[in-house]
Amino acid sequence: MTDSEYDDASDLRAMLGSDGTFTPSWLRDKSVTPVPAGAQLDPALARRIAAGCRAVGAPYVLATNLAYGPRAIAGTTSQLPTHAEGMEIHPPFMLRTPDLQGAVLFPESGYALIAGTAAFMAAAVGEGIDTARARFGRYARALLGRHPALSAVAATYGPGRRAWSHLGDIDPASAAARQVALLEEFTDGTCGAPDFAHGWWEARRASQAKGERIQGELGALLDEVFMILEDYAIDPELAEPGDLDDAGLEAAVRAAWDAFRHLKTGQRNGK
Repeated sequence: MTDSEYDDASDLRAMLGSDGTFTPSWLRDKSVTPVPAGAQLDPALARRIAAGCRAVGAPYVLATNLAYGPRAIAGTTSQLPTHAEGMEIHPPFMLRTPDLQGAVLFPESGYALIAGTAAFMAAAVGEGIDTARARFGRYARALLGRHPALSAVAATYGPGRRAWSHLGDIDPASAAARQVALLEEFTDGTCGAPDFAHGWWEARRASQAKGERIQGELGALLDEVFMILEDYAIDPELAEPGDLDDAGLEAAVRAAWDAFRHLKTGQRNGK
């Protein structure tokens, strides 16, 4: 930690209640998810913090030692660089951006709560809120014998949406449905390659921001399309050797889509 210390009682009182949890007023227009954590700030959690800070332009984070309770302020808060990886930070602790767009509450060994605005969370929890919550639920079940308290945390922050595994299950108003519609339009020739790529990337970002969860063969299909588009440059002038052109993109996406539909047809026929 640096030697610069802060008396920010008003921020702490706005963010944390007397029970040591985030206040409903601060969480308004924000989301929160638990993530696994060790006995101290580990590299994975540090990378999440750094990503969230970059997304909202935070030049540093404020770190508060909560060992004396959430209302304690004297000499408990210091300024840290956003890349806190490698620093020995042990719970109970809270790190937050100066403008309070994002925070990480590390109350005890085993888990941390990441909370913040949509921009902060999209970067800090890139897999999506519901995906992170679902993964934490599996983590809590795996550690039930050693760390039973995690199950209560998982129950408090369960996924808000169920995962979609089949085309017929997808909410028609979802961003995932838009991804599938673009696949159909592109492969039947009613959508060009650049428009498909632009629209698909936009829909993917929206799907992640909304916390939509896709799993099974459908999830594998969307992941495959993601990898294919990684090798396609929308602007031909930016293409590198080996990148797919429009025809190559169409052929690769069509092959993935046809393989998925053939698999679904085979399953329905009992093959």
